[in-house]
Amino acid sequence: MAEMDRILRPQGTFIVRDDNETIGEIEKMVKSLKWDVRMTQSKDGGVLAVQKSWWRPTEVDTITSAIAKA
Repeated sequence: MAEMDRILRPQGTFIVRDDNETIGEIEKMVKSLKWDVRMTQSKDGGVLAVQKSWWRPTEVDTITSAIAKA
């Protein structure tokens, strides 16, 4: 996901088709990156479409995150 965040431009769309467990994990990751979940569809497998937002962490967010993990 870090590589997708680096490559994909803001407002770009990322579509994943996989099993429901993998879709759930990816959805958690993209939400933590502040991406917008546009579509989730499940049956035997799942489809997830997300759109990258313009959000970037501020200096305070970065410092708080680093301190919280220490």
